[in-house]
Amino acid sequence: MNSCWASRVRAARCVAMWSGTAAVCLALVSCGVPTQDVAQPLASGVIAPPALPVTPSSTPSPSPSESESNAEPVETVIIEKVNLWFAGDNGLIPVTTDVLAPVTPEAIVGGLVAGPPENEQLRTVVVDPLTGQPLISVFTGDVVSVVPDASVYISVTPEFAALPPNEQVLVLGQVVVSISGAGMGAVAFVDQSGSPVAVPLPDGRLLDGSATTSDYISLSA
Repeated sequence: MNSCWASRVRAARCVAMWSGTAAVCLALVSCGVPTQDVAQPLASGVIAPPALPVTPSSTPSPSPSESESNAEPVETVIIEKVNLWFAGDNGLIPVTTDVLAPVTPEAIVGGLVAGPPENEQLRTVVVDPLTGQPLISVFTGDVVSVVPDASVYISVTPEFAALPPNEQVLVLGQVVVSISGAGMGAVAFVDQSGSPVAVPLPDGRLLDGSATTSDYISLSA
């Protein structure tokens, strides 16, 4: 009898528990709260996901060795000082001038054509005073007849040949003393075809060979 009574009690408790659960479900339904048997994910956008920190992308800087290897080589400029001679009131006067190394006859002739610095009360005589064109240039072709001991050949223009002898002497002296005085050897003069020409010396004689500083140094002031 006792076991039967216990079974009834347990049955009554189960009915009561089921009734309570059913009542709760009915209450939730009647209040408008939806129920579901399986868990469903939230709709997209209902709760924003936490923002992740943004790590800025950085370009790795080149190492010092890479920077040095990619840098353009720096060209080394070497300057030499030479004396270029220009005409003053009483003769030729040297002016110390910076010239790119190695010093060449072309560089010296270019400096003479360019003229002295503006602050010098001097002038160049190797240009035509009317046209401003050079009266001389370095001859780089084949000479018709090689002049003994000549290291540099200077070509003279027809305008030079038209100058009076005393003006020719000053032009020749400016060229010879500047080139030979820079250690480039003796200078010979040719026409524009490469044929050697005789040139006047300060004492009035004609020189048909090569000239050095000693031939025209008497023109210095």
